[in-house]
Amino acid sequence: MDKVTIIMPVSRSTYLSRIFPRLELLDCDREKTNLLTYVDGPLELFQQTRNFTVNSKFKERLCVYRKKGQPNVGSVKRRRQRIADIHNEIKEYLQDSDYIFLIEDDGLLPLNSLKKLLYDYSIEPDAGLISGVELGRWGYLHIGAWALDDIYDPSEIITPRLGEGLQKIDAVGLYCCLTKKENYIKHVFKPYLEILGPDVDFGVELRKQGFMNYIDYNIHCKHLSKEKEIPVYGSTIVRVRFIKNSNVRFGWEQTAL
Repeated sequence: MDKVTIIMPVSRSTYLSRIFPRLELLDCDREKTNLLTYVDGPLELFQQTRNFTVNSKFKERLCVYRKKGQPNVGSVKRRRQRIADIHNEIKEYLQDSDYIFLIEDDGLLPLNSLKKLLYDYSIEPDAGLISGVELGRWGYLHIGAWALDDIYDPSEIITPRLGEGLQKIDAVGLYCCLTKKENYIKHVFKPYLEILGPDVDFGVELRKQGFMNYIDYNIHCKHLSKEKEIPVYGSTIVRVRFIKNSNVRFGWEQTAL
């Protein structure tokens, strides 16, 4: 049985009391599943996250405090660079594992999500990454995944429609994303172009190395916000497209499905 390390960067306390109990119910072999939380925020947030982490039932549990952390504010560019820095720093603390399961501190996972993703990897053993589905970024209910018309020199980047089963994709968010540990370790995270973040950079670089990336439309995550939970089904999904033009590197538009 393969070993998995769950990685969750934490920068807010808002949803921790919901996320950790959910993780405790995750369908997995706990003797082969580790949990690593990496806290970027005030000391109180670290203490709260550490308590949740050490009291969890996973094989190895580690909560790390990012002492050089910065407030979760600033320009989009600075925040994306901060996220990239965090993922590069986390590598130092990784436990023994074959796979890395990347999740976020504002999402509820299906209880069978990890089990399904490991099964998907048994079908596509050479995949770069495989992800579940979550909606919503920057106030728009689009699928958290991206397709490029050209992975080397894109002129159009677009979010996909809601599909079925396991489908190819170029990049995804890191909210429910399984990848092999060696892929995560080797990659140097950075923002992608000037419009998208380290998650897209990770997926695109894997594609450039010859890997295929996938999204499993049967794995539905709930994106949490202060206003409501955002489910995959029951939401009006839009598509977001970035288009290269002569005036700015990329402009963007929202189109209803």
